[in-house]
Amino acid sequence: MPEDVLVIETAGTVEEFVKALRRIEGFEFLAEYDELEVTPDDDFFSVKEQQRVGYTGRVYLVFTNQAAFGQLLRLWGLWQSNSPFARGLTKWRDVFALLRDIRPWNATDRLEETGVLDDWSERAQHGEEEVPCEIELWYRDAEQVRRTAAAKVRTRIAELGGVVLQEATLEGIRYHGMAVRLPIQAVRKILDVETRTDVRLVQSEQIQFFRASGQMAVREHAAGVNSGTMFDGALPAGDPVVAVLDGLPLQRHSALDGRLIVDDPDGYETRYPADARRHGTAIASLIVWGDLHDGLRVPISQPLYVRPILLPSIPPAGMNLPAHEQVAEDVLIVDLVYRAVRRLFEGENGAAPVAPRVTVVNLSIGIKDRPFSGVLSPLARMLDWLAWKYKVLFVVSAGNHATSVELGSPWSALEAGPSEQLTKAVVRALAADSRNRRTLSPAEAMNALTVGSLHEDMDAATFHAGTHLDPVPRGLPSPLNAHGPGYRRSVKPDLLMAGGRVQYIRPVVGSATHLSLTSTASAPGMLVAAPGPQAADLAYTSRSRGTSNAAALLSRAAALLIPAIDELRQSEGAESLQSISNAVLVKLLLAHAARWDNASEELRGILQERPGAKVPAAALTRLLGFGGVKSSNVGTCTPYLVTGIGGGELTAGNGAVHRFPLPPSLSGKRGRRRITVTLAWFTPVSPLNHRWRNAHLWFETPKSKLVVEREGPDWQASQRGTLQHDTFEGDRAVAFIDGDDLLVKVSCREDAPGLTVSVPYGLAVTLEVEPSIGVEVYEEVRERVRQRLRVQAQGEG
Repeated sequence: MPEDVLVIETAGTVEEFVKALRRIEGFEFLAEYDELEVTPDDDFFSVKEQQRVGYTGRVYLVFTNQAAFGQLLRLWGLWQSNSPFARGLTKWRDVFALLRDIRPWNATDRLEETGVLDDWSERAQHGEEEVPCEIELWYRDAEQVRRTAAAKVRTRIAELGGVVLQEATLEGIRYHGMAVRLPIQAVRKILDVETRTDVRLVQSEQIQFFRASGQMAVREHAAGVNSGTMFDGALPAGDPVVAVLDGLPLQRHSALDGRLIVDDPDGYETRYPADARRHGTAIASLIVWGDLHDGLRVPISQPLYVRPILLPSIPPAGMNLPAHEQVAEDVLIVDLVYRAVRRLFEGENGAAPVAPRVTVVNLSIGIKDRPFSGVLSPLARMLDWLAWKYKVLFVVSAGNHATSVELGSPWSALEAGPSEQLTKAVVRALAADSRNRRTLSPAEAMNALTVGSLHEDMDAATFHAGTHLDPVPRGLPSPLNAHGPGYRRSVKPDLLMAGGRVQYIRPVVGSATHLSLTSTASAPGMLVAAPGPQAADLAYTSRSRGTSNAAALLSRAAALLIPAIDELRQSEGAESLQSISNAVLVKLLLAHAARWDNASEELRGILQERPGAKVPAAALTRLLGFGGVKSSNVGTCTPYLVTGIGGGELTAGNGAVHRFPLPPSLSGKRGRRRITVTLAWFTPVSPLNHRWRNAHLWFETPKSKLVVEREGPDWQASQRGTLQHDTFEGDRAVAFIDGDDLLVKVSCREDAPGLTVSVPYGLAVTLEVEPSIGVEVYEEVRERVRQRLRVQAQGEG
């Protein structure tokens, strides 16, 4: 009998339905089921957000028996028509009460929301004779069943005159994909809704999705200038700790010469002209040096590992697009990234690992036609799986949306008003357009740090006031940013980092109601290394902006932090850190430096519907994540700021209490104090369960005699990922004695079923007081920690 897939849309949570269905024998769940959020209002910064969030879910069942498939559909029909059920079947009424719909998986499911129809349509309009795509098959456990399914799909592709370029399976994430090329005649039939039903390929029950291929693309076309900048810092030594998967950089550029380890097993260099090496050069420049406007220009101390995964691509004639860099259309991006990461830690074809000390992998690219839609993309699933498998941190850009901003009012009215009116119109329009500005795959990965851009750089120059506008205040989220939330309404992007200021084109028509972004090469913006007009030009720079830059700068902060972590491991009392990987500690300390600061107050003033109205924390969290990170704040202590770092391992159902000594001189003192607590871990994953995350770790509100209240990000969203970052503030004078502690309890529970291993985690606690209090908390806390270590050592003796 043929296989069939049934789509069941739930009216409540997926768990309620699954619990009811499992009381009835005879049904096999397919690869996954997922839960999708339905927000109560598109205008997400409205106070309506405080209402209960609605849910819908989607469950996939597989049938190897056509009779069972038909029976379930027949019973659903009886339920919808209020007809009586036969004796012995009444238990189905409890199941159906939890549903919205039951229907077969169909061609619309395979094609919609994947970007493939838009991509095919554009290619067809420009006369391409062959069109690429990715086909994702339903993953089946039995190898022979997978082979049979693949053979059927290959037959139908051949019937259309198409060809399979690559096939790959990854058991760890239950992925089965094919890179395919189809003739334009077949594509036109699929695009035509009337003839689509005649194309056997799109009716194939073995296929889950069609997706656009080669879409992990970047466009960098700003002109460069020969800056003559000198790069005379010390050359790197040792093993690389940061890896970049991106375009091929210009290795002999004066900013990069002698600082890179380029690993090119696919031989991309022979297909990569020097003038096309823009994005990889910019990202490598930012990681090695940061924004070149910084006069200090301190390079990272390790070589930077680079694996090219992009190639230059020239659009077909008539498409009116600049040349860009993208993943090759005959390659499955999931398989390419998997092989690149495995090569780091395991080697390839019997060879040794090429960079086993890598702690951070930078991915400053995203799939432009795959915005997050509530379901984890295959690439995001793979990053989560690889992060746990190899204990490596993926730093991923959130994605850029360079679309115009619809203002809702004529430009003439805004131009005549105060500048604050224009700022409010632009920022509110960006926030309200969250549906069209979602994060791009793989930014929804739960184990990764996803990075958005701050409208900030070190360029002293201003914009061209005659032709351009800069209505967004410095330090706010960039107008380019993709918005959250992430999977299961977790915090995404996690962090914001400076990414360069962007400009708008000043409208010339008074009645215009939108602003267009410009990617002009002129100031302001971040300064990065760039190829020149000739291959021998090796000192060119250009300006760059976006979340790619922000991710690169966070990876740079990680590279600067890792030597300090290695030192910390050797210090007295660091035994609790030995079971925690560097990747988890880097994730912990980068996130611990995040703050909302003034950005949240500015956004509240802009987004509130009327004076005094509350803007929900969830709305701000979608834009700010856990906050902006300044490199200078990472791992910093001052006389008035002290950080304690600890951690351990937990199994499901267990917890641990961590103690942070309070400085006795703070007792009875009135003044502002802030406690910041951050918890970071990697979770193993469960591909068969929509919860995906096996391990849920969390900390409870710290217990101490300090009177502080929670500030900042939405605390519920903060517990939905693999990073919890909360801030507590207060200013009341309270009394306590020497020896009192701040207590933080960390707990672990099973989220998706199957957590059978212990989960390493890192915990950071910072106490910060305003200097006017006059208490140097750093020395007092440090001394009390030393005293406890001495007592512990004596006890062991």
